[in-house]
Amino acid sequence: MKFVLFSKHWPGLSVAEMIARTQAAGADGMDLAVRAGMAVNPENVTTALPAALREVRAAGLDIPMVTTEGNFIDPTAAASEQLAAAMAEAGVKIAKLGYWPYRVGETPYWETVTRIRRALEGFEALARRFGITFCYHTHSDYFGLNAGSMITLLRDRDPRYIGAYLDTGHLYYCGEPFAMAADIASPYLTLVSFKDTFFKRQNPATEELPVWRRTIVPAGHGVVRWPDVMKTLRRVGFDGTASVHCEFTAPTPEEFAALQKREVAFLRQRYADAAS
Repeated sequence: MKFVLFSKHWPGLSVAEMIARTQAAGADGMDLAVRAGMAVNPENVTTALPAALREVRAAGLDIPMVTTEGNFIDPTAAASEQLAAAMAEAGVKIAKLGYWPYRVGETPYWETVTRIRRALEGFEALARRFGITFCYHTHSDYFGLNAGSMITLLRDRDPRYIGAYLDTGHLYYCGEPFAMAADIASPYLTLVSFKDTFFKRQNPATEELPVWRRTIVPAGHGVVRWPDVMKTLRRVGFDGTASVHCEFTAPTPEEFAALQKREVAFLRQRYADAAS
């Protein structure tokens, strides 16, 4: 399995600076955020993505995937074809799509499912043209928030071009065991993202009803059952890319960098342990 760092934490940094931080963390490469304010962004992706991949590979690393903006959900938009063409030119095989939001009492659920399925059909055609794969991510508060709901969106799509991207933290929020999620999504499972989490109480214990906030913490400090996650990935034969999200906080940039290094090492060890 390839462990890559999500580069969204490094806005404004050059590719060379991101390479140095990736190497310091001991990761295999980057989950490259192609977003506004990043070294590779929607405005320069045509030339910047191939150049970035050459620079990254020269350093002994890789960019097996890119992450788009959250509103990247229209296969007919010029930016969608532009990204797909840049990926094909560069040799980057996988892109994470944006999200379709759900708002209680406002979003017509099944009408939106039909619209999403139509959009994914368009992304499948685009991916087929350029020889890449678009993936949809399990993220709480959006359509496809767990594998059980995502499979409704992905069903009948070609898994060579449309994939599932399972997130350990968001699956916990949405109440779906990782092993079940992997079984449901197995025909489409293309990417995984690793994060640990728990619910932290926000109001005083003296108040009768608790108010909880989702909190992301370093791996091993939350409720994700890492031995189960890694054994499941080995059981289903997943040997692809794992994006290490590192969406926790730290008092200083130096402490955050140290936590990133610890995160990569922790997850590698849990994956190695699952082989026995």
